[in-house]
Amino acid sequence: MSTSRSPAASTASTASSDWSDLFPVRPDAPPLRIVLHAPTPGALARARSNLANLRQDRPGAEVRIVINGPAVEALLDAAPGTPQHLDAAALAHALVCPNTLRKLGREAPAGMRVLPQGGIESLALLQQSGWCYVRC
Repeated sequence: MSTSRSPAASTASTASSDWSDLFPVRPDAPPLRIVLHAPTPGALARARSNLANLRQDRPGAEVRIVINGPAVEALLDAAPGTPQHLDAAALAHALVCPNTLRKLGREAPAGMRVLPQGGIESLALLQQSGWCYVRC
């Protein structure tokens, strides 16, 4: 006779478990290092929201937004108050792809950081260095 649990029993058990079982406090753990990838205008808006949430919920986390593709033009053209606009605090976390800027024939304004290499290469290097990748 099998003693395996049914999927329903497993789900019920998980739903009633204490979240600390899934996310235990680890004082010795290094700070979270998260890179948010924003290649589209919609992804840029989501990255902006995710950044705000992470800054509030995990103030010690290191968060960067790598912006490439159509999101770069959306960022450059965004008016204050629009979903793609990054205020100074959010802009401090933003890293813009130089390849996209070059293809657009545009330059980053003062205060906007441009990556030393392409966005995709930068994402790979950050992941290789232990950063957690999140596609927005």
